Amino acid sequence: MEKFDISDLIKDDDRREESRLNRSAVLFVETVSSAPGSHEGPVVVACTTLDFSANGLQVQMDKALTAGAIHQMTLELPNSSERFELTGEVRWVRVSSTGSGYVAGIMLFNSEGTEIIDWKLAIANWLND
Repeated sequence: MEKFDISDLIKDDDRREESRLNRSAVLFVETVSSAPGSHEGPVVVACTTLDFSANGLQVQMDKALTAGAIHQMTLELPNSSERFELTGEVRWVRVSSTGSGYVAGIMLFNSEGTEIIDWKLAIANWLND
């Protein structure tokens, strides 16, 4: 008898446990770091957020990211000087429902050297507005 897992019926983006904000922001994802001593800069891909929460982001992009990859990122809010340096893992990637581009889910890490605490405080403030 096959093992049945209810989670197979739930879409990846519906598995989140925390509140989401449907806000648009620009996320710059460093897909390739610059090599030490190299004169070439890092490769950075710009994405647009579809929604985000304290622990994750859902983004739309032209070029697919790789599921399982860990990236340094900078999130910039429109009409604001706020920006957040974050680190996260690409959890899933799929073709956009529009048929153009890709959508990805990124789980944020609680890592030193990032602004994850400021990010979580900002989310809490936005949820209370």
